Amino acid sequence: MTLSELLRSPAPKADSDLQAEAPEPEAASAGRVVTVWGSSGSGKTTLAVNLSFELATLGQRVLLIDADSHRPSIAAALGFTEQGPGITAVLRLLRANRLTEEELERLTEEIQFGSHRLKVLTGLNSPSRWPELTPELLRALVNFSVDHFDVVMFDVSSELEQGLFSAASEVPRNACVTALVEQADIAVGVFGSDPVGVNRFLWDCREASFEFWPVANRVRSSVIGKNPARQLRDTLHRLARLEIKALVPEDSAAADLSLAKAEPLCLCAKGSKMREAIRRLALDILDEPTKD
Repeated sequence: MTLSELLRSPAPKADSDLQAEAPEPEAASAGRVVTVWGSSGSGKTTLAVNLSFELATLGQRVLLIDADSHRPSIAAALGFTEQGPGITAVLRLLRANRLTEEELERLTEEIQFGSHRLKVLTGLNSPSRWPELTPELLRALVNFSVDHFDVVMFDVSSELEQGLFSAASEVPRNACVTALVEQADIAVGVFGSDPVGVNRFLWDCREASFEFWPVANRVRSSVIGKNPARQLRDTLHRLARLEIKALVPEDSAAADLSLAKAEPLCLCAKGSKMREAIRRLALDILDEPTKD
């Protein structure tokens, strides 16, 4: 059963394995904001989706938002057949000062799995609508969302270059990425663990004027050589003085199954090494204090 089918069916009975993983939720407080950024082709959307599900299994109220102004893809990753109005509808309500918890509930998709659930706000339904993702409205969305969720997860574009404008808009082309990274309690920077992915990431880091957690994705010895984890750590430290926060191993069978079923790893490949690494990263996120 795909997630789009799950959305149309009643919630299944609690899965005992998932139930055992979830601790008692803590007292309500202002939520934390996580922005997942990364080089093109690094797998940042896959990571954002799976982190969101892992955080939900840990008892967190999670809102996953597709704020990629270039290539929104969360709806496709989750198998949604109809994307809906998504983020632009929410931003229009914010502009009119009419966004309520009930409206946000109506405009998001809810995914229930076992005894857990998370909410998804899909991205742009037309590439030409990127000027609607203004920094001011996105900051307002952050401020609204953290009052209703424990974790607000943003998937953003890989593009950071500043000073790009369109003749049809006064909004800088990549201003939304900068705005959401600056609002984040934690910014995650994802890169592919191969020579091209590392080189691309080092170029992107020149535009990254913010702190972030470097995460190496699809780590494998077949393209890096013996002891790829050590080689990646040494390379990032030597060339950019960056310390890798997490290494997610390559697991092509689990990743392909996840894509084919449009399901996160915690549902279709619970025991995969890839899933375990992402789960540990989710635990690190919960351990990190939020900004004052």
